[in-house]
Amino acid sequence: MASKYEEAIPMTSTAPQPHVVVMATDDNETTPGCCCCDDGCEEENEERGNWSCNFESILASISYGIGPGYLWMVPDRYFRQGGGTFVYVFMAMQIFIGFPMVYLEMALGQYTSQGPIRAWRGVPILQGVGIGMVVMTAILSIYYSGMMAQILYYLFYVTGDLDTATSCDNPWNTENCYTGACGEVVEYYGGVNEHKYNYTYTTCSGGASAAAEYLDRYVLQQTDGLGYIGAVRGDLAGCLFLASLLVAAALSCGIKSLGKVAYVTTILPLFLLFLLFIRAVTLPGAAEGIAYAMTPAPVMDFNFGSALISAIVHRLTLGFGGYTALASYNRFHNNVLRDAVVVVFVDMLVTLFCVLTMAGIFGYLAYISGVHVSETVTAGIGMFFVTMVTMFSQLPSGSSWAALFFLCLFLLAYGCQVTYLETVMTSLMDLMPRGLINKMPGRESGLLSKRTMLHGVMTVAVCFLFFLLGLPYVTQGGEHLSRLVSQYNIIIQPYMFVLLECVALTYLYSPTCRRCCPAIRRWMAELSHMLQHVCCFCCANVINWVAAVTWVSLIPLVILFYLLTGIGYWPSQISGPTWSVVLGHFILVASAGMVPLVTIVNIIIALVRGKPSEIVQPPADWGPYLNKHRRGAA
Repeated sequence: MASKYEEAIPMTSTAPQPHVVVMATDDNETTPGCCCCDDGCEEENEERGNWSCNFESILASISYGIGPGYLWMVPDRYFRQGGGTFVYVFMAMQIFIGFPMVYLEMALGQYTSQGPIRAWRGVPILQGVGIGMVVMTAILSIYYSGMMAQILYYLFYVTGDLDTATSCDNPWNTENCYTGACGEVVEYYGGVNEHKYNYTYTTCSGGASAAAEYLDRYVLQQTDGLGYIGAVRGDLAGCLFLASLLVAAALSCGIKSLGKVAYVTTILPLFLLFLLFIRAVTLPGAAEGIAYAMTPAPVMDFNFGSALISAIVHRLTLGFGGYTALASYNRFHNNVLRDAVVVVFVDMLVTLFCVLTMAGIFGYLAYISGVHVSETVTAGIGMFFVTMVTMFSQLPSGSSWAALFFLCLFLLAYGCQVTYLETVMTSLMDLMPRGLINKMPGRESGLLSKRTMLHGVMTVAVCFLFFLLGLPYVTQGGEHLSRLVSQYNIIIQPYMFVLLECVALTYLYSPTCRRCCPAIRRWMAELSHMLQHVCCFCCANVINWVAAVTWVSLIPLVILFYLLTGIGYWPSQISGPTWSVVLGHFILVASAGMVPLVTIVNIIIALVRGKPSEIVQPPADWGPYLNKHRRGAA
């Protein structure tokens, strides 16, 4: 006997004619049948709200995918994993892994008009995936605020006084301090640094650069480990408060204000990146650096595959729920397939620009130091505050270029942070009872709607809470805490969530009919229904099925390969006090543990109700947010 879903939802779709199509809806909605670029600016979902313009949705998604990590993690991986070989393979994997996953996450949000937590009600057995995403993103958002505080500090204090940050004549410097000229001195004086700092002579080997000592001994006043956190750094705490204030302002009116901020956090950083690219490729030695980065080399590292997969997942921010949250404010028949293509294409261009920019900079550093390009590559976020500061101090108008660089860096981080927080806020707002929302002052819809007012109040409260929780990151031991949290919060969970996303929607999504691959067939039918008004409907269907192949087989296999072979990237044993061990494992369990926990709870509920089939079937009220968009609506 066929299931109720098989009866109510046909598995085939017919492409509409290229003219205005009038759907059988409860309010005679008219949707243009061949409009790729303009989905209208009217408020379709008056209760939740929509983007003022779909272009804002695309910009916000691009800003979310392009973070400051593009300027250090991607180039570092490129230079250390085969140069040009990594570049070309990475670009290909962006198409076959990055695009399908961005499309999947965006499509889920647009189809349900819900954030990650509510959207994942469609697969009750794995509903914990959405909760885990939000928990992981919330922890990441708190950690991210500490990094934004450091960037703001350098933007305000360092860019105007590079000489102090790169000099060894300060009270905080040690006898092992050396300047950026140390490489040249080693070249001609056999390793002995002839410059006199703090009335002592020192060698470059085993020492610390002036910029590194400025960061560790003056800005952070770093302790020896997690055993002593130390005091809050007042200047950094002020920058942390300012960053929190800016994030709250960006989300004060919900998606309406976020859409306007997206113009600044996307277009301006891309323009600044272009200026930095022009400057980098015109530096002496830049040609050698670019040649080294773009020339394919034999892959000798066993971790090449793991590093490649890690770069794709983290650089596109897959498995965090941000794309789902942003797309939940799209209009139902928006061309989400086009949006995903644009986001990934721009991401690939920015990746190439960042690689060439950093290659030119590394080539210049190698030129002035007299060493090979590979020896100038610095791993980790310290490259922002050490390598780049040293490099800018040796350029004409270095302060101006440093200001542009750190402004670009802050805008990239700001664009990510507002989406991280909006992912949390959207999920919380979706869980709010409608009765509570109706009690809020304001209109029923529009910019001053009750939901928007409540969203603004809750955003301020959450931002203040995250500011308080972020204060430990701006203490003297905050850098050690940042390493601990980043190691245990995003080292395994995103890959697990990406894997479960594919498994859930292609194998477990209402697998009750007798047809072959029922879950993926139903999900593809939902996509066809949502995209029935886009230009070239047949082409969209072809791309859908190509993406489906990757969801069913390629992506799960690739992620499993990473989880099995990337053991070296997994959390190592924490060396520190007992509380740090407990904190690390709590962070790991808080997000990843949500999946089995919610699964067990839902199974128990289904068994108690005497309906075990509910564990693999979407609830009756799950699907398009508005009834007029449900299939078969009349």
